[in-house]
Formats: sequence, structure tokens, C-alpha cells
Amino acid sequence: MSDFEARIEAERQRSAGPTSAARRPADRTSIAERVEALLAATAAEFDRRGIAALPVLGYPPPGMRSRLTGRRPTVVAHRRPVLDLFSLDHAGRPFLEHDPFPARRIWLSTSHPGRARTLEAAVLRAGLTPDTLILGEGPPIPLDPEEAARDGRPGVRFDIAADGSLLVYPAADAPPIPLVEALTAAVTGGGTHR
Repeated sequence: MSDFEARIEAERQRSAGPTSAARRPADRTSIAERVEALLAATAAEFDRRGIAALPVLGYPPPGMRSRLTGRRPTVVAHRRPVLDLFSLDHAGRPFLEHDPFPARRIWLSTSHPGRARTLEAAVLRAGLTPDTLILGEGPPIPLDPEEAARDGRPGVRFDIAADGSLLVYPAADAPPIPLVEALTAAVTGGGTHR
């Protein structure tokens, strides 16, 4: 069993016990840590399978208007991470799975070392520097759903079910799905652009 499979199974086991609202953790930092651990395991699994894709968390560049929210981030404190799949097209150019265009900034900090080298080579071919943050437009991901509702900022966000399992909202008007299902689909689908 790979580390990815082990982590996915561990997340599934979290929801196998009795459901209790009291088990819902209030600490959003713990949610972020679990999400990042799953993303790192997914990146390693992509590398093991030879898939040129990487799940990333990053931030939209300052001043870039989100086509989903229609807003521009003004200060760092108001910018939220975006979740997407970072891939290479057939010409070796980086793009984001759900909003494909030649990337201008890339974040490699969650990358498995082997995949980081592949992506770094693509960045260099694109005439960029490997430490440049490259990300495209995307919705904010408030880790706190109440904050999202308060600020009126629709978009992808993480939450945690009463049984302790991680959820991700794929769109503002879409119901939440288990994060493990989203990552498993990304792995089995080969990280290819739809």
C-alpha cells in the first residue's frame, strides 16, 4: 500500500465510527494540516505513477480579478488559498486544470522532489525562474464556512463533517464532496485536463 493509499484509507476510517457533532473540531488549523498532508501524499502518488500533475495550494496574484468572484485581492490578509491541479500540457507548458492557460506563477512547496524537478524544468523552458510563484485565477478557499458566508465570497472551500471526515466544495452552488474522493479521482484519472 502506497503512502497515498494509506492516508486515503486513514481519512476514510475517520468517518467509519459513530457520528457525533461533538467530534467536529473547531480548530481550522488542524483541517489545513490534514489537507496539506493529503496533497503531499497525492503529489508523491502522481510522481510514483508518472503523472505530470501536482495538487497545489497557492494564492492569486495581487491585482488579478477572479473570473469566479469578480473581485481583486487587495491586501495579503484578504487573500485565500486556491486549490487546483497543476499540470503540463503536451508542449511542456504549465497550466491549471480547471482554468488552463500558460501559467505565470507556480508554487512548488508541496511537490514531491521528483515532480518538483519536472515542473522546475517546465518553468525554465517557459523562461521563468524556479522560485517564482505561479498560479492562475481561482476562487478563494475560506477554511471557515461561516467566514465565507459573512464575506459573501463564494467558491471552493474545505469543511469537516460531523463524523470528522474532510469535505471540499467544488463550486459555490455545489454540495460538498469528500476530499478523499476528489483526490482519488484525480489520481485514477491521471491528472489530465478535461
